[in-house]
Amino acid sequence: MKIMRKNYFNTNQTRIFTALILTGILSVASGLTVIKSATGASANFSLETNNEVLKDNIKPNRLPRPVAKAVLRDLARRQGIFTRQLQIIDYNQQTWRNGCLELPQADEFCTQALVPGWRIVVSNGKQNWVYHTNNNGRSLRLASANTPSENLPNKLPTSVKNAVLQAASRRLQQPISQLTIIEAQQQTWSNGCLSLPRPDENCTEAIDSGWRVVVGAVGQTLVYHTNQTGSAIRLNEKANNSTLSPVQIPVSELPPPLDRDIVFRQISSGGLAGRTYETVLLKDGRLIRVRIGDANDSERSVRRVSVQQVQEFVRSLKRSQFSKFRNLSYPAPSGAADYITYTLTSQEGTVQYNDISQNNLPKNLQTAVQAWNQIVASAQS
Repeated sequence: MKIMRKNYFNTNQTRIFTALILTGILSVASGLTVIKSATGASANFSLETNNEVLKDNIKPNRLPRPVAKAVLRDLARRQGIFTRQLQIIDYNQQTWRNGCLELPQADEFCTQALVPGWRIVVSNGKQNWVYHTNNNGRSLRLASANTPSENLPNKLPTSVKNAVLQAASRRLQQPISQLTIIEAQQQTWSNGCLSLPRPDENCTEAIDSGWRVVVGAVGQTLVYHTNQTGSAIRLNEKANNSTLSPVQIPVSELPPPLDRDIVFRQISSGGLAGRTYETVLLKDGRLIRVRIGDANDSERSVRRVSVQQVQEFVRSLKRSQFSKFRNLSYPAPSGAADYITYTLTSQEGTVQYNDISQNNLPKNLQTAVQAWNQIVASAQS
C-alpha cells in the first residue's frame, strides 16, 4: 500500500509539474500575442482615439497622445462640445521663438528662450482652429484667441490673408500650412506706396487704407503692408526679424585650409545625436562623407557627381559671392539648444551657421547653401 501511495504521489507530482510547464508555455505564447497586438495597435495612432488624428494623416514624427488630448480637451471646453466631435486634421513640429509660443497677449512679457513644440490644426468638419503647444502639451495657446480683439486675424479679409500667405510662402520657400498669421491690424498708409516707397519711386500722396499683417514661421516673422483687398502688398524689410548679425570666427577656431584637390568641405556637428560629420567634394567629382571619431570607418561613404556638376558648383559659389562671407559666423539665438552647426569651407574661406537660423541668412549665402545641398542630394553611389 505504501508503495502504491508513493507511486501515485510521484505520478501525480509529475502531472502537476507537466501542467505547470504547459501553463508557462501557454502564458509565454499569450504574452507574445499580447505584445504583437500592442505593437500593431501602436502603429495606428487613431485606433482607440479615432477623434484625435485622421487615419490618412499619420506622419513620421507622430504627435504625442498627451498633446493631442490636451488640445482637444481645451477646445471642447471653449466651444462647449464633446471631444469626440473634434478631429486633428494636421500637425507639424515647430520651434517657437519665445515662451508665449509666438502668441503673446496684450502687454505680456515673453521669455526669449526657444520652445520646441507643435502646431496643430483641429476641425469639427465646419470650422478649423490652430493651436501652438510645447512638446508635452502642458503649455498651449489657441492662435485665434490670444491677440487683442482689435487685432484678431479672423477679421482679416480672405483675399488679403491669401495674398500675404502666398507671398510669405514664396519668400521663405515653405508651404503655407507651416505659416501662421499671428497679427492683423487695420492701418491708414501715408501714401499710395503703403508707406514703403522704393528708391527713386514716386508715390501718390493720397492716403490709402489697408492692413499690417504679421506672418509667423519657424525662427522668424515677416511684416507685410497691404491695401484693403490684398491686390497691393509690400514686405516691410525693416520690421522683419529675418536677418542675422554675423560675428568673426576666432582664428584659433578656424578649420584647416583645404588641400589642393578639394573643392569644398562641410563639417556638421551637434543636434540631438551630438555627432560630427565631415563631407568633402573633390575636383574629380568624388563626395566623401565620414563620421569624425568613428574608428572603424563604419559610416564612411563615397559617392560621385560629374565633373561638370563640380564646375557648375564652383561657378555658383562665385555668383553668390561666397568669399565675401569669409570667416564669418551666424550664431544661433540665445537660449537655443539641440541645433546643428554647419561649417562650410571653400578655397577662399570659411563660413559658419546653424540649421534653426538658415532662413535668416543673407540671400546670397542661402543661395550658396542651396547649391551645396543640391550637389549632396544629386550624388550617386
